[in-house]
Amino acid sequence: MVSIKVFRLAQLIQLAIVPAFVLAQEYVTVDTQEGTLRGQLSQTYTGNPIYRFEGIPYAEPPVGDLRFQPPVTKAAWSGVRDALAWASQCPQYLINGATGDEDCLYLNVYGPGTPSKNGTQKAVMVWIHGGCFTGGSGATVADYFVDDDVLFVSINYRLGLLGFLSTGDEVVPGNMGLKDQVEALRWVQRNIAAFGGDPERVTIFGESAGGASIHYHILSPLSKGLYKNAIAMSGTALSPWAFSRNATDRALRFAEYLGQPAKSSSDLVEFFKTVDADTLVVNIDNALSEEDRLSLFTCVWAPSAEPEHDSAFLTEEPWALVAEGRYNLVPYMSGGTDLEQLAQTQPGGVLSTEQQVEDLNQNFEQIVACDLRLPTRAEQLSAARLVRQFYFNDSDISLQNNYTTALFDSHLFFVEGVDTVVRSMARYSRQPVYYYQFSYNGPISQFPGGPGAAHADDIAYLFLSSSLDPDADGAVLRDQMTAMLANFAKTDNPTPEENSLLTEKWMAYNETTAFYLKFTAPLSTGNNVFEPYMSFWHDLLP
Repeated sequence: MVSIKVFRLAQLIQLAIVPAFVLAQEYVTVDTQEGTLRGQLSQTYTGNPIYRFEGIPYAEPPVGDLRFQPPVTKAAWSGVRDALAWASQCPQYLINGATGDEDCLYLNVYGPGTPSKNGTQKAVMVWIHGGCFTGGSGATVADYFVDDDVLFVSINYRLGLLGFLSTGDEVVPGNMGLKDQVEALRWVQRNIAAFGGDPERVTIFGESAGGASIHYHILSPLSKGLYKNAIAMSGTALSPWAFSRNATDRALRFAEYLGQPAKSSSDLVEFFKTVDADTLVVNIDNALSEEDRLSLFTCVWAPSAEPEHDSAFLTEEPWALVAEGRYNLVPYMSGGTDLEQLAQTQPGGVLSTEQQVEDLNQNFEQIVACDLRLPTRAEQLSAARLVRQFYFNDSDISLQNNYTTALFDSHLFFVEGVDTVVRSMARYSRQPVYYYQFSYNGPISQFPGGPGAAHADDIAYLFLSSSLDPDADGAVLRDQMTAMLANFAKTDNPTPEENSLLTEKWMAYNETTAFYLKFTAPLSTGNNVFEPYMSFWHDLLP
């Protein structure tokens, strides 16, 4: 039974841009299956009422004997537990060094008004953050989605070696970070009704490694039934950086770097259990082989195929499942930006200097081959030569054609995987599939005035655009995007009715019309996005 109690506390708050005034802080409690939580009531950026429950534990802290083990459901507690602030992010490396805490398996719940089990249940959107499986957290501003009358849940999950160690056998089969996500989705199924959410209308969505995570839940039998719809933004399990074919080798190499060559899987795990978390998240490039280091873009620790066992998340290479349609068939939305790897060719990027580009020019086949999902080195090298011919017509690669370089780079690491999965879903599923391209370049884009939208430009507008004038193009586009994504969560259709905001009808994708929506100002639609490039890639790769 839901218990809602509101407490008022007058707080004097000095704001930088307005005179001081008294705000009445309101608290609210909700009874979950694990215990009572206290959250707070406030307002969204636009002044609408919102409730916030932050720092809710969904699993026991994965420390001590639980390090490298599957998540354990959080035990019940007595009394009222405060859920008033984001919990620590999981251990990761930032510019200044290691940060985070292993006690990090927490989630956040936001919704419109006040939480009520007795009202009409609302659709739920569960956000899974990106960060190359080594960074990021669920600390996300949910305001604009809550304005669209949905519940918003964001989660933390284990990252890096702590989340993706694999010994290749039953000792640590791998994918603990993805299993954390499954545990969080189970929490949602158990408890979201207490907040006014509908457990039968849960949409999972994420970007980059979060988008790849969404696609992994499409592929995994463990995730079946825990969500209804899925939105994978700028990432799938087919992205070269999103799947590790040599996870155990990397773990052994990293242990050796730390001074402890391992003779067995048990030795390896016991050693890693003795190493403090901060040490495990710094200098992780030492886990890479010489071939790994050739890649233009790699995530050191990433999901991998597990040996067959009862609680396996994934036991096959993702592209085999995609090619044969062996996955969860649900309403699906996916897409990406028009120039995902633009940052690579901008100052500070790995392809931004004459020397870096000359290295690519001289060693193109060797560099590109390692990221092509083909069975033999000979096939990879042969395919890499075809990539060069297609994009550069066998001419020299230089800084003068850095747009083409960014385009090829974007297609290799992001677009090809997204496009392949969309085509597969349309082929095998009777559920609607929606395809988009984000191409807006504006004041809070990474490269304003640049030749396209870079990786993560879209989520900047979704979550970090409060500084924009409400009538500015970027703010209008944000409102259009959040409305369409929320509509998809509510009705399986991003544009169920015409109105002054949603100026284009977003038709479902099929292989005949290949319809897509372009997120730009103003909105537009088209067919066969990323052609003729994608036809080339689909002929090249399985």
